[in-house]
Amino acid sequence: MKKGWMTFAVVAAAGLVHAAMQPIAGTNVVGFVEIAAPAAENTIIAVPFEACLQAGVPGKLGDLVSTYGLTAHSSDPALADQLVVLTVDGGSPAYYYYYNDTEDGWTAITTEQIMPDGLKKTLTPTAASVFDVARGQGFWIKRVAGFGSAVYVQGQVSEAKQATTVGEGLNLISYSAMQAFTLNDSNIDWTGAYGGTGNTVTSDKILVSNGDGTYAEFYYFTKPDGWPVAYDTLNNKWITKSYTVATGSIAAGKGFWFHRRGAGSFTFKPDGE
Repeated sequence: MKKGWMTFAVVAAAGLVHAAMQPIAGTNVVGFVEIAAPAAENTIIAVPFEACLQAGVPGKLGDLVSTYGLTAHSSDPALADQLVVLTVDGGSPAYYYYYNDTEDGWTAITTEQIMPDGLKKTLTPTAASVFDVARGQGFWIKRVAGFGSAVYVQGQVSEAKQATTVGEGLNLISYSAMQAFTLNDSNIDWTGAYGGTGNTVTSDKILVSNGDGTYAEFYYFTKPDGWPVAYDTLNNKWITKSYTVATGSIAAGKGFWFHRRGAGSFTFKPDGE
């Protein structure tokens, strides 16, 4: 699974929610967060927590996302909410699908997928109860038509600083924030992102879902030598394709795609050294 980053504070909610979720125990602060994920839509969300009981250890996918308030079905995955995880299977990128089974919770779905070499491969995901998910990793939740718009993610809040590797190609990630943020927030250090050669075709790229199947696209810009002074205000910032500074906010808990076009990987340290 491609890695990302996020830190969350514990969110208080109604007693009914607490009662319906599995108990959590750990050495650090534990709890859950509420993430908006409307029915009949796909939403990218991110893992905010460490595993319980031991800091820095991945948790399990089946424990992380509560099925409280989600749509379940006894046998047909198409009629239930699903989780879709970007991972590696046999050395190639692949998607693992899980559906909310009425009795068993998150249950693996066997799928046939076209692999990078063009051949089809039948994939049976690792059981959600043993699938490791580390803090900050991202995935989709696919909501079928139904009621409610909230998803609850649970676990142990980490006190450790983060260091996240962003590898070549597509990464499904998020950023640590307790509230909405913009890509060009002054406290975000993007050291290592690739600014290309002044052309947005070559620079690192971020895609943010608009919630309707379309994406807003942003590009990392580093001013090339000899370019006019007018571009100074864009230097080392995320910009639009029309060379304006990226604005607008990304909701807390929402993930996005990072398309790494620069050579090699870089380590993102949102919390500093």
